[in-house]
Amino acid sequence: MSYNFKHYEKTDIRNLIMAINVMGKDLTGLELGVHQGLSLMTILHNCSIKKLYGVDSWKGYSDYLSPNPTGKPMYTISPEDSEFNKLVTLHRVKYSNMKDKVIIIDEDSLEAVKKIEDKSLDFIFFDAMMTEEQTYQEALAYYPKIKPGGYFMGDDAFCHEQVILPLTRVLKYYNNVNPIQIYGRSFMFKV
Repeated sequence: MSYNFKHYEKTDIRNLIMAINVMGKDLTGLELGVHQGLSLMTILHNCSIKKLYGVDSWKGYSDYLSPNPTGKPMYTISPEDSEFNKLVTLHRVKYSNMKDKVIIIDEDSLEAVKKIEDKSLDFIFFDAMMTEEQTYQEALAYYPKIKPGGYFMGDDAFCHEQVILPLTRVLKYYNNVNPIQIYGRSFMFKV
């Protein structure tokens, strides 16, 4: 048995697959915040990928992202559920018929970033944000890993205060004048 996520529509990356494909062939990418691997597998099966990193610590967490933040968690994932999500991801990768292209980094995002060379990625799919501060810190750390002309992409654009505003600060920090493009829940900008 092998998984096939070709034309898979039930994932956060669906609006960005065409943008990745326009970038060319034999791409190197990274997904930050893998969860159960749906977006990871969708990228793998629908784009020309040379290497795809999946970064997640798979620890329990509370997600505070909301279009109207209240300071209270929108939902919480237990450590046991996070462990299950990791096992699902590893199973999907194992039976993807492309496991040799995937590198899973199972650790805190700000530690994992040290394992990625600067300017080595064609794109990042950023889907790990749970707070405004986390968005800012992770985006600041991962931005230099993208090649000039590559794309910083992500989900949860509807959470303007906690996602788009921190990304705007990161763009200013790196003197990037490219606009953040938003379509539905997705965002992207050129590095």
